[in-house]
Amino acid sequence: MFKPEDLRALAEAFLYPEDPSFLGVTSYLGSLARQLGLNFNGDFRVEDLEALRVEYTRLFITSPYRTPAPPYASVYLSSDRRLKGEGYDQALAFYREAGYQPVEEGDLADHVAYELAFMALLLEEGRKDLLRKFLEKHFLKWYPRFLGALKQAQPRPFYRALGDLVLSLTNRLREEVAHEETRFS
Repeated sequence: MFKPEDLRALAEAFLYPEDPSFLGVTSYLGSLARQLGLNFNGDFRVEDLEALRVEYTRLFITSPYRTPAPPYASVYLSSDRRLKGEGYDQALAFYREAGYQPVEEGDLADHVAYELAFMALLLEEGRKDLLRKFLEKHFLKWYPRFLGALKQAQPRPFYRALGDLVLSLTNRLREEVAHEETRFS
């Protein structure tokens, strides 16, 4: 079974790499990938943090013409690809169902990093029923579309591997949680 720390590391990796401490997350991601039987051949090695910042900005924040892979559920769940649409409302509804208030003013609750951190909290609290529901009815509905957009943008190896790792882990987590639920039913 995965640990909340695994999801927290994935969440941190999807935030802007401001601090050199970000590099500590990269080795954790490599070991997590190996645990899942994935071989990314060193794709999580980061030697130039500034280049990673530039790539993060290009992929997820802005580019001259459009943002190639916005990391928000609402973009992929709304027909008009707008922020704070259906995916945003869904994320907030799940947070509230778990007893949490929305993230700080100005932050978008449906950002992939916040959703991964939310899953870590659910796992930590043993709320596997809600975790399964969140994965099946929300996260795994939009994340594969995001991953497709990310790959289409031809990201650096780090972000390509991170995208694949998240999908692999969340699919495996969904299977584990569903299996555990049927075992105890």
